[in-house]
Amino acid sequence: RKLKRLFLRHNHLSSIPTGAFSNLRSLEVLTLLGNGMTNIQPGSFSNLLKLERLYLNVNKLTEIYPDSFSNLPQLRTLDLGSNRITNIDSATFAKIPTLQKLDLHSNQITVIQPGTFSGLPQLQEIAMSANKLTNIGPGAFSNLHQLQRLELISNHISDIQPGTLSNLPSLEVLLLKSNQMTTIQPGTFPNLPKNARLDLRNNPWHCDCRMVAFRRRMTPLFENEIICEKPTNFLGVKLKDIRPEKLVCVRPKVVSFRKGKDVTLLPGKALHLICQASGIPKPDIKITLPSGRNATAVPDGRVTVNENGSIIVRDLTKIDAGLYVCMASNHVGSSFETLSIEIIIPTLAKPTT
Repeated sequence: RKLKRLFLRHNHLSSIPTGAFSNLRSLEVLTLLGNGMTNIQPGSFSNLLKLERLYLNVNKLTEIYPDSFSNLPQLRTLDLGSNRITNIDSATFAKIPTLQKLDLHSNQITVIQPGTFSGLPQLQEIAMSANKLTNIGPGAFSNLHQLQRLELISNHISDIQPGTLSNLPSLEVLLLKSNQMTTIQPGTFPNLPKNARLDLRNNPWHCDCRMVAFRRRMTPLFENEIICEKPTNFLGVKLKDIRPEKLVCVRPKVVSFRKGKDVTLLPGKALHLICQASGIPKPDIKITLPSGRNATAVPDGRVTVNENGSIIVRDLTKIDAGLYVCMASNHVGSSFETLSIEIIIPTLAKPTT
């Protein structure tokens, strides 16, 4: 009963019986790394009143039940990294308000619901790198006045809405390397201390008119973090080295809309079209078919629109003949061109008598 540390790594424990550790009332550290566990049942850690650190990383957990960590009044560190967790919400960690370090890296979490961590006022570190987050909105990190370190490396984050990172007065380390961020709105990174560690590298930054307001207010903390990827004339250039008046946007223009192959179009064949457009930022391409249906860069049955502006219509029928419209658009405007396509329907020769 005086045992303080228990290490059960790689023991092929698929589950934990309720109350399995209830007699280890002096236990402070419990490691269950790499056991292949798929779930944690409520009561699995009952009576561990002195447990401070719990390591459940490198398992196969897909879901965390709200009562999985109840009755752990001293828990400070919880490691759930390298599992298969897809969802967390405000109930997930509500029973462990003493938590200071939470590791959720290398899971499959797609969204942080508002208030998810609001019941963890002592939380100092969150690690959520290598998940599937795409955007983060206000409320994701509410009530975290003690948060010092936030790791979000290697997600798919394209947007952090203004206000999301406000009211984090203790934040010292913010890691957003290797995401899909292209622009920054004013107010996205408010009140970061001058000596904070910020990593925004390896994001596909678009240095155009959408970055003007941020560029005018940019502090030294950001000067070496934002290296432009687009437009091509700024490839590899730091945003700090570009004057705000050079950050421009250009209305889209369809410069060419034509058949990709000069062949006779017969039923059952494939139609190849090419729509080329210019503009800053790079315009999105939408094709309107003769039927009036819109096709975008998402595979849809017989029609495929590629991001490079090429279009394929497979298994042609007579309903595919008619007027095609290519529209290019970005946030400053749009333009379009049309193309008429004829499908040759073979005629059967009349039998001779």
